[in-house]
Amino acid sequence: MPEQDDRFSTVAVTDVLFLCTGNYFRSRFSEALLRHLCRGNPELTVRSAGLQVDPASGNVGPMAKEALEALRERGIELDPGIQPMPRQVEERDLEQADLIIAVDAAAHRPMVRSGFPAWENRIRFWGVKDLGEEAAGDPIVQLEQQVKQLHDELSR
Repeated sequence: MPEQDDRFSTVAVTDVLFLCTGNYFRSRFSEALLRHLCRGNPELTVRSAGLQVDPASGNVGPMAKEALEALRERGIELDPGIQPMPRQVEERDLEQADLIIAVDAAAHRPMVRSGFPAWENRIRFWGVKDLGEEAAGDPIVQLEQQVKQLHDELSR
């Protein structure tokens, strides 16, 4: 993880926004897991969005089955029938968030630079690759570790 500056302070975080490419797998899993871990904190809002949502991507339904299965294995049941469809991030989403996390620095930093250049230094970038990409390790396990670490930060 890159060095963090004071803008990443989590002292007064009440709104967390996860970003990934299509808002279908990584950001949705992270959103659901953090929401579950923070369920005792009604003042915390956890959201997600995509940097390049593509309706023609071939993604079926509102969330990747791998994400739903991984959440279920962790005792988190989501009804896929009531989950929102993937959505494109908008400037107002960034403005509302106290903490913004893009899950894959290599893929998402260029997207942020292109679409939201003023926000690049306010976003925390992780290094979690997508399913099927050549990556060291399982993205579910990596996301779970990162989200649990974030939960610990927010709980201090």
